[in-house]
Amino acid sequence: MSARYLSHCCALCAVVLWSSAYVFTKVALASFTPATLAFLRCAVAALALLCVAARRAKSSCRARDWPVFLLSGVLGFSLYLWLFNTGQAGLTAATSCVLISTAPLITAVMAAALLHERLRPSGWLALALAFAGVLILMLWDGTLSLNDGIFWSLGAAVCISGYNLLQRRHAGRCGTLTLTAWSFACAALTLSPFAPEAVRRFCLAPWTHCCAVVFLGLFPSALAYLLWAKALSLAKSAGTAAAYMFLTPLFSLLLGYAVLAEVPGPGTFAGGAVILAGLALFQRVRN
Repeated sequence: MSARYLSHCCALCAVVLWSSAYVFTKVALASFTPATLAFLRCAVAALALLCVAARRAKSSCRARDWPVFLLSGVLGFSLYLWLFNTGQAGLTAATSCVLISTAPLITAVMAAALLHERLRPSGWLALALAFAGVLILMLWDGTLSLNDGIFWSLGAAVCISGYNLLQRRHAGRCGTLTLTAWSFACAALTLSPFAPEAVRRFCLAPWTHCCAVVFLGLFPSALAYLLWAKALSLAKSAGTAAAYMFLTPLFSLLLGYAVLAEVPGPGTFAGGAVILAGLALFQRVRN
């Protein structure tokens, strides 16, 4: 399998796992605060990835890599998850999805400004088309709500966009596993002031909520971010891989149907079709 197609596969699998986070985060927030949930999610992911990294001889890191680990951990994990959880607590899932889905647009703009990655007008048109599909998907039934959670979610989108650029620039040098594992560890460290409260809540929470926390740490966090880092390191550009994030709302609705028995309406299929059309156009103009 070529590096280009492997990048697409990794990005798609990561987005599917991230989509499940919308369901399980709602479950976990019934017993945890946004900050304590972010700490536990990062801690579980860090432990899992460091155990894997310890078995590999090439997973060592150098002193010059630590600033990258710290910044990547703050942007992509601790700060992002705290903002995401805070916004999720005050918004409908539809609104949260559409706001986080602005990340590919932000990533493309930041990549053009900071990494000098060129994007032709047809590429911007493809991104606009995909985002229009997200809006159709979320506004079909008039469910978009406005409150303070919008600012938290937009802040999360900016953070994950910065993380995308860091992974794109440094994953090849540090190694995907090493960068992701130690970034999660740094994220857990920055959130450690919330550790005592997180442990207390974990001990008192129903087992279903505890399972949701563990799931969030292992799958939408550890495995998904590892796949995403690999996708970014192999992608032709940061914006190419980030375009897959437009599929998150579609997969979230499908998982909501599978897990919560929510029946998708016609907006799901209309918006999903536009999203896929935009993604196809984006890949065509980038290749």
